[in-house]
Amino acid sequence: MPLARLFRGLAAALMTVFATPAAAGAIDEFSLPAGTQPGGITAGSDGALWFLEEGPSSIGRITTGGAVTGHFAVNAAAAPPDVSSLDQITLGPDGNLWFTQPADDQIGRMTIPSGAVTEYNVPNADNEPEGITVGPDGAIWFTAAGVDKIGRIPVPPQATSTGGITMFPSSGAAGQGVGDIAAGPDGALWFTEGDGNRIGRITTGGAITHPGTLTAPSEPSAIIAGPDGRLWFAEALAGRIAAITTGGQINKYPGAGIDPSALAVGQDGAIWFTDSNPAAGVIGRITTGGVITDRFPVPTANGEPSDITSGPDGALWFTEFAGNRIGRIQTAAVFTEPSLPPLVPGSGTPAKKKACKVPRVRGLTIRKAKRKLRRAKCQHRVRGRGRVVWTKPKAGRRTTKTVRVMAKPRRPSR
Repeated sequence: MPLARLFRGLAAALMTVFATPAAAGAIDEFSLPAGTQPGGITAGSDGALWFLEEGPSSIGRITTGGAVTGHFAVNAAAAPPDVSSLDQITLGPDGNLWFTQPADDQIGRMTIPSGAVTEYNVPNADNEPEGITVGPDGAIWFTAAGVDKIGRIPVPPQATSTGGITMFPSSGAAGQGVGDIAAGPDGALWFTEGDGNRIGRITTGGAITHPGTLTAPSEPSAIIAGPDGRLWFAEALAGRIAAITTGGQINKYPGAGIDPSALAVGQDGAIWFTDSNPAAGVIGRITTGGVITDRFPVPTANGEPSDITSGPDGALWFTEFAGNRIGRIQTAAVFTEPSLPPLVPGSGTPAKKKACKVPRVRGLTIRKAKRKLRRAKCQHRVRGRGRVVWTKPKAGRRTTKTVRVMAKPRRPSR
């Protein structure tokens, strides 16, 4: 066995021992009914955590003690196959929960503690709202992935079916593959463009610019405001966490894992993230200096940790989409992993490129299709927008080449 490979094996074994969370960083899991498929999660105004249940189209509540105390149904209409009825959730400035409903083209509001739900129609069809946040102007802002626009709904909303929603820009698109959105320290909102490999910025007046361009393949996904005055985002395809200043300077930090997904700021001032790939399934920590200090494995195998948020108890709370669980991890433990030495050229056998089995993604939104392709470890290239109409190679085939994906807008059904 080559010496370099042996050393890497010993280092990996030591990391397995030393990276085990201390008592302060241990992960607790709380089970949900089979088929719940928890997605977005946020802290509520009542001191509990609230999360979206994509399977039954409902919203769940869990106390900081781990007791699941309610499941509140959302009136979701019949949706196309494999399209989420619920996607992301946030706490509004009115103390209520606001969430996106991609399949229904709606923004929902649920009052706390009654659980009463009100839905507002996003103008026109095929908007598929996804990311959602509170803007610096006190309104709710969201991304419309189906039409690549940014939306705004005032708080309190207008007494109309749309609640007074305004879409930006009024014509054209805000970018290519808009995904997540967050309020920045500069009084504007920042959003990711998964297809365009860019970071976008929109003022509360609706003026859109693109301060940050990334090198493909990148596919920026989640974005949050960091404690250091920068916007932090995940590069799903590159396996990196990156940060951008309000002036547009980008710093990239490799080593986040296979599929970094959601981000949250911990009480320790670090950025915490989920790696949702089934082969990984970890909760990671990166300092604002760009040092990845921890990668804590989720106890449930193939749990697919999805969203993550800071809880009122100072812990990080996250959802496990496939594992049907809510997880909690304390943020006090800090550990710096030993770095693995790079392989010396010629000291080991070059790794062969593994073939992936192309998953069935026809009919899915681009975001959902990319998620399945990443989980299958397929390199891919997407053209068009809307829903996937074909892939090359076809679903079920094995390939070492880049999978070509074509998407087209869905025809209006109303």
